Amino acid sequence: MAAYFNTNQLRSSLQELLRMYILECKECNELSQDCIDLIRHNFLAEFVVYNKKDQTIEVGINEEERFDGYPNIKVYTFPLEEIGKKVDYSFKNNSEDLEFYGKMIARKKGLKSSSIIVM
Repeated sequence: MAAYFNTNQLRSSLQELLRMYILECKECNELSQDCIDLIRHNFLAEFVVYNKKDQTIEVGINEEERFDGYPNIKVYTFPLEEIGKKVDYSFKNNSEDLEFYGKMIARKKGLKSSSIIVM
């Protein structure tokens, strides 16, 4: 059975998914690979790491426009509780990104990725 989402429904489902990722992280003290993939996708990040000691997420973003030797990676640190807001703020509306979000939601809900339809 297919699940149909418009952009607003997809965005709210993504926010719900992020809340689950945060709860899972608090319980097991580790960031899930799906959450890492989502953050890397939205921020175009080189890496995403959970700092257990400070309960923060560190996101490394390449600041260089062109490749000229070693990348200049700037590390941004966000409290675990705020990562949902940061990802929501960086939500993208183009078709490739919406498809990516749909696949993330489908994985968590146990649906086939082809059964998510974005309108």
